[in-house]
Amino acid sequence: MTTIIFMKRKEFYLIIEPLTERLYRFAYSLIPEDLQAEQLIIDGFNAFLIKQKKNLLRREVDFKEKRDLQVLRKIYFKAILRHISEIGLRRSTQLQDHTRLNKPSEFKAFYNLEPKLRMILSLRFDAQLTVEEIEEISQMAKYEVIEKLHNGRFLLMNELNKGVIAHG
Repeated sequence: MTTIIFMKRKEFYLIIEPLTERLYRFAYSLIPEDLQAEQLIIDGFNAFLIKQKKNLLRREVDFKEKRDLQVLRKIYFKAILRHISEIGLRRSTQLQDHTRLNKPSEFKAFYNLEPKLRMILSLRFDAQLTVEEIEEISQMAKYEVIEKLHNGRFLLMNELNKGVIAHG
């Protein structure tokens, strides 16, 4: 017999804990600085909790059903990504205007791209989301998501090719 309980904050943390590494990679792709990326996750997570608090408290969760947990994780992951992207795009622009963020030298071509392009590329290729899911998270039209995917890949390949030619 499985027990169905109403979710509390502790249970919610248990559901999303396996997602934290992926959330961090996404936040870092927007703002490539450890402390800023961590703060971005906290802010995105808190924004999600504030907007979803009543729904979360009413949700019944059977923690013994792995399929249910996977579905919830996917829903929560996309919702938290949406908040992280909204906050992260604004913050990355502010940080670029007021300070110089050091771009990681290992992936300079990627971090030279504008934040929206990095966001779209990260959602597609790191988080492995579909164009429709990216459209939902980014709140961009489908054609805009496709355009940014194409432009981002094109610009990234050009930067990488320049590096190869310069060192070749």
